[in-house]
Amino acid sequence: MRTASLTFVLMLWVCVCGAATAAEGKASAPPETNLPWEHVESGLRLPAELGKMKAEQVFHYDEAALGYSVRYSDAKARLRGDVYVYPCPSKVTTAEEIKEALRETAGGAVWEVEEMERRGHYKKLKKGKAEYQPFDLIPEKAGVSGMLSLPMEMTKVEHGEAGDVEVSVGSFLGIMVLKSYFVKVRITYPLDGTEKEQAKVEERVTDFVNQARRCVLDPGLRDEAAVQIEKYRRDSLSEEGREMAGGVYAYAEVTPIMKLTIDDTIATLGDDLEKVYPKASLELVRAFIVGAVAESLKKPGEKAPDLVQAGAAEMVRVFAAMQKEKPGLSSTRLTELETAVKEKRAAAWLKEQAKAGGGGR
Repeated sequence: MRTASLTFVLMLWVCVCGAATAAEGKASAPPETNLPWEHVESGLRLPAELGKMKAEQVFHYDEAALGYSVRYSDAKARLRGDVYVYPCPSKVTTAEEIKEALRETAGGAVWEVEEMERRGHYKKLKKGKAEYQPFDLIPEKAGVSGMLSLPMEMTKVEHGEAGDVEVSVGSFLGIMVLKSYFVKVRITYPLDGTEKEQAKVEERVTDFVNQARRCVLDPGLRDEAAVQIEKYRRDSLSEEGREMAGGVYAYAEVTPIMKLTIDDTIATLGDDLEKVYPKASLELVRAFIVGAVAESLKKPGEKAPDLVQAGAAEMVRVFAAMQKEKPGLSSTRLTELETAVKEKRAAAWLKEQAKAGGGGR
């Protein structure tokens, strides 16, 4: 076995299925809503919720080769997911290098699980077939990646004072590459439900893995969104501006990193302008989305950004552009919103509007 392969095995011993002796390191608070944890070197960001599972903690391993992990769980559904990010042990930039590196992990993963079975931690191990699926990062200059997936089933033996308890569980392992770092996803789930219950569990597993894959794609998508935002702000009311806003909206729809709600109040702020400025409400909603996404793209700080404040500020800016196009265009509510933006209380003002008029209709 080459040195690189041995390194894979050692890392998998700790990261994939849990070693008999836990690796040393430091735990820290989990990411919060709209305040993701960021792995600076790779650009990977992980949110407070992934696949409808809440983040529990971030763990920084003392051993540099082991990197970091973020744990997610849903106790009621008995689901647990982990996302690990750690350095590749050798150069992996081309499609072939990535494919080879990920395939090596399959052998290491199987070896590790078999060792856990020999130690009595697992019984009745069933190994699925390792599969490899390449995919392109975004944009094209970001390079390529792929996912090595390995499903397994086993009986987990839990030792307690009252004796051993056996629990049938499934495990899905997915490993990807991002900028010379491995991003490893592992989710464990129960196998003791009815056929209907198991179908729902499998949907949750697939959703978690897909969301993690989107996190790997997100750094490139963020770069694209940033370019689109810049072009939108040059001429927000032009056809190109609207097209750029559409791209930003598409990003907001698929990214797991941010959560943004557009309620009735926001959606109807331009209704009283429609007779003079057709589709005014749509223009303002576009502006809200662009402003909120632009704020979310900034480097995570100590506090979650106020996406509503940022979105409202963009609405005010675009309304001013609409007034230049249509002199005399006015709106009491948007004037009030402008004041609220200046006083940094846009979110509170919008809530007041919703309570007062059911969304302002």
